[in-house]
Amino acid sequence: MKPKDDPWLKNAHANAERLDREIKNLVLLTSPIRDNSPIVTKYQDFWNQVKRITALFKELKPLAQSDRDLLWNQFNALCQEVKEKQQAGYGALESLSQGHFDTIKQLAGMAALPPGAPPLTIHELVERGQALKNAGDLLGKFKHEMIAKHKKASFDKIQEIRKTHDAAWALVSAGKPKLRSEIPFRARMNLEANYERLKKARNALENFQIGRVHIRTFLASGKDPVKIASAKAQLGETEARIRDIEEGIRKLEKWIAEDEQVLKGS
Repeated sequence: MKPKDDPWLKNAHANAERLDREIKNLVLLTSPIRDNSPIVTKYQDFWNQVKRITALFKELKPLAQSDRDLLWNQFNALCQEVKEKQQAGYGALESLSQGHFDTIKQLAGMAALPPGAPPLTIHELVERGQALKNAGDLLGKFKHEMIAKHKKASFDKIQEIRKTHDAAWALVSAGKPKLRSEIPFRARMNLEANYERLKKARNALENFQIGRVHIRTFLASGKDPVKIASAKAQLGETEARIRDIEEGIRKLEKWIAEDEQVLKGS
């Protein structure tokens, strides 16, 4: 039997070629990392492909030992290169993130309502509400420069304090009738905050819509089944975020219209 007719050799060669193709795809995913491109998912995309290739090394049989060693060395060298670059970048990011986190914590501390303290005046509640708004604005501004644990801790703290503020304002509303002078004041405060939220929401919507166009363009021309599957999953997530943002914009526009009407009538 000739070597080319040996079923084992034919299968081993086909498996080696498949692994080679997947590693070449991995090489493409290192380009944004080497170039420091501002792609948020560049490391996630790379390591997702690494998982697929690692599974193939375990699953694909037969595979000649010489081919396996050669391919594994190429694969391992890429992984090591990216791991070292990611760790170096993470150290710088963690330091930057810590600075943002400390500032947000400080603002959140200024906004906190101490448990068991005497009820605050409306003026004091407004001042602390502004500090809480500033903390939320900073989180929105710097979230792409923060690591996951700092973002989560900041978000959780802001939400915790916001609940205490809502409860405090509910007590104020229940304890006395609103003075006519307070109503337009609150309306102006709400409008200022909601105008800013609406601006950010519209910017975010535009960014996700641009991303959706890019993904659809790729899907229209892409041929790699692995990349197409990944792009379809990303498209689904992007469209879900677009729907959420559009719903949020509708609510903000409704609240803004209501407060603008209050001011017109005051």
